Amino acid sequence: MSAIIDIIVPVFGTVAVGWVLGRTLLSTEGLRGLTQVAFYSLFPALLFRSMAKVRLEALELDIIVVFFGTGLLLYLLLMPLGRALGMRLGDQAVFALSGTFSNGVGIGIPFITYAFGEAGLVPLLMIISVNSLIMLTLCSFLLEIGSGGGGGRLLAKLGGAALMMMKHPVIPSIFAGLAWAELTSLVPWLGMPVVIDKVLQALALAAPPCGLIMAGASLAHVGLKEHWQPAAVATVVKLAVMPLLVWAAGRYVFALDPLWLTVATLNAALPAGANVYLVAQLYRTGVGLATNSVVISTGTSVFTLSVVLLLLGVQTR
Repeated sequence: MSAIIDIIVPVFGTVAVGWVLGRTLLSTEGLRGLTQVAFYSLFPALLFRSMAKVRLEALELDIIVVFFGTGLLLYLLLMPLGRALGMRLGDQAVFALSGTFSNGVGIGIPFITYAFGEAGLVPLLMIISVNSLIMLTLCSFLLEIGSGGGGGRLLAKLGGAALMMMKHPVIPSIFAGLAWAELTSLVPWLGMPVVIDKVLQALALAAPPCGLIMAGASLAHVGLKEHWQPAAVATVVKLAVMPLLVWAAGRYVFALDPLWLTVATLNAALPAGANVYLVAQLYRTGVGLATNSVVISTGTSVFTLSVVLLLLGVQTR
């Protein structure tokens, strides 16, 4: 019960503050500016500092296989389900992404930080870096096929989507932190100047609350659209089926470290990420479905994440 008080209440309480700000003070342009500040300064500082303390040999690659393998399996199963519901290829791709792509940055990083501190960020950031790159690229590729692009254009678009994800400040910050950790281990006298580290620390401390406010304000601006039933189906898969499969695979197939298993399961239980909505808007396909999935899954996750925390036995006191 302490986990609900210490994690759920502050996380979603801050999201609620963001929602109020989005409905009152924060305009669409203001939210865009806040998002730029968060993704180009606050989160990169947090990710770099967290991964700069980690050696490559301490990483467990099995967690990527568990999470990405489960996500890809569900994605491929949701595609024909979307077709059975009468969706076109592009809508199927958005539907499948809604049921498999977590809000690992805006909500996941604060959530895991409040629960486990920096120790929990390492497995989470491994998942974010690989899963974001592959799943968003796959969805973009399918959306391009659905839009009727030619063969040469498809290959160019696939490469462009992957390059665009690599340019996103979140992923390079993770790899830069790992590279710095390896460099400082090879050159012992090399270290981060104290003044610079204090600047990075100040930015990093601001990242979790800013991400939650950003998530809440985004919900205030998008709202619910019509035809919410497919989004409800995607939400059930995202909040119930995916975490169960990730936990089972990590527990019985790969025998992950208990902390890493817990982080992977909680990340799988997070609501659909805002990138689902952004990708849908980029291709002007399934925008209503993506919007509803983000809104419904975020609201529902207040209760489902509480249940998952209790079932996993997470304690913060």
